[in-house]
Amino acid sequence: MKTRLFALLAFISLMFSACAAPRFYIDQEWMGGPKPATAKVVFSMPTIANPDDLKDDLPEYENNFVKWFGPQMKEYFNTESRNKVKYSMKQVKPADITYTKQKLGDEDFDAPAFDGIEDNAAVYVVVSDIWIGRDMEDRFVDGRQKSFGMGSQVGGFEARNVFATKCKYAFYDAKTKKLLGFGHAEGTSAYTYVVTRGDWERSLWAMVTKILWNTPLVAW
Repeated sequence: MKTRLFALLAFISLMFSACAAPRFYIDQEWMGGPKPATAKVVFSMPTIANPDDLKDDLPEYENNFVKWFGPQMKEYFNTESRNKVKYSMKQVKPADITYTKQKLGDEDFDAPAFDGIEDNAAVYVVVSDIWIGRDMEDRFVDGRQKSFGMGSQVGGFEARNVFATKCKYAFYDAKTKKLLGFGHAEGTSAYTYVVTRGDWERSLWAMVTKILWNTPLVAW
């Protein structure tokens, strides 16, 4: 019985993933090329959806959030790349980031671009439309995990509170300016009643992890 249940859950999870729209695109020639040793991350100022959370959890950065965000993001880029890529960071104004129309599955995707790319790094990572705040997400749970399961053991989806960090991103070859990849990335941290500093950290780390998935910057 347990084997059948696990098989059913795996099948449902697979079908759900298969039906979901693709979240990223990576150029396969880039994947097959040499590993970049340097990268420059260009990012715009994040939008904070819940300023009270910032005041409560990161009070020392309430009036200068980027002083926390930039170094913290760099730390996670270094960690996910096993410290084998030398990163530099650059905050730019939202007006400095432009967009090009790309196809991401059936979606018309606005890939962020930066006109100031120089050859001072092998790869540029442009991160834009950064949004940070409280959100809801659905997760699949089996009957034993459902908090309200009065007798019913049937699995399903239930919503939970999460603290989220979301963005759009794109990779560029610094010499040729070729677009190497792009996509959406979202990191979340579940909370029950209150948001904490750890939720800010975990959601940002999860977002960076998804930005680097399946790229030469992390596939060592």
